[in-house]
Amino acid sequence: MSMLQSAPANTAWQALREAGLVHGDPPAVPLDSPWYVRLMLGVAGWIAAGFLLGFVAAGLTWVIESAMACVVVGLLGSGAAWLLLRKLGHNDFAAQFALAVSFAGQALFAYGVFQLFDGSPDAAVPWSLLALQQAALVLVMPSVIHRLWSGFVAAAAVTMVLRSGGAAFLAPALLLGAGAWAWLNEFRWPRFGQVLRPAAYGVVLALIFLELAAGSMRPATGFEVDPSGRRLYGQLLNGAVLLCVVWVLLRRSGAALPGRAALVVLAGTALMVLVSLEAPGIAASVCLLLLGFAHGNRVLAGLGGAALLLYAGGYYYELDVTLLVKSQVLAATGGVLLGLRWLLLRWLGGPAEPGPGEGGDD
Repeated sequence: MSMLQSAPANTAWQALREAGLVHGDPPAVPLDSPWYVRLMLGVAGWIAAGFLLGFVAAGLTWVIESAMACVVVGLLGSGAAWLLLRKLGHNDFAAQFALAVSFAGQALFAYGVFQLFDGSPDAAVPWSLLALQQAALVLVMPSVIHRLWSGFVAAAAVTMVLRSGGAAFLAPALLLGAGAWAWLNEFRWPRFGQVLRPAAYGVVLALIFLELAAGSMRPATGFEVDPSGRRLYGQLLNGAVLLCVVWVLLRRSGAALPGRAALVVLAGTALMVLVSLEAPGIAASVCLLLLGFAHGNRVLAGLGGAALLLYAGGYYYELDVTLLVKSQVLAATGGVLLGLRWLLLRWLGGPAEPGPGEGGDD
């Protein structure tokens, strides 16, 4: 396959080399295959892996019967996937094949660990081992998809560890804080961006999924993250994380602290947190939306916006009032928000009007 180099790519590589982040000559960029060819190769990799794992399962039934054998074979499967991704990660077929092998190995490891500790009074032990395994895979697996998945599973496992210890109300704030820290520091350590960003996406997705599963989708899932009934404390902690994020973003924007604009923003954020205490997930989704907007990250902003709509829709659906009352509440809420926007623009000063010849109609 022919190799191409573009002038912008060479310029960017030179800037990175001067910053001490890379060294040597810029890598050759291969021509990408069409998306449908890559899709076909990826599907073929999963089919091949499915057949291979089926043959192995049929011939090695003794592995399933032994918890320790499941753990060992699962770790070997993850090791084989790591080797494939390291050597042939550029090949779509090999990459998808390696992912399938790794997922099967993770399933065997999890099954073996829970079998080993079956009947143990401390349910946190297997979940802790699973979280440690997934954290290790985040660090070593050279695959964006794999790191995202491992970040998701590790976050879910940490939530179950806290749940087994009666501190599940800490889980949402812990996951939100971890995700916020990752996004606020994504440019501080650019060398670790390929590890940090996928893992942060996985943590964020785990937060959204768990909140939905224990909130508006609980009648269908039957899952409750915090059986102790202290979920209100968790929402307050989510609000505290949101306030910290707002404070950091205000400092980065150069706002005067303390200052009128900063105090208004912080007071408005605190008011929003208090008003939304009965609607779980609102503060977390606003935090994600704010981080995505501040960093120009459309994916993160989209996740935050989608989560906000899902949480607000779920809360609206669960309100035990008539549709007439719901519609009145929505209309009143919209009017209050528009009024607050008008007052803030009047008090803080809106955008400057364009002068002659600065954007007006000719």
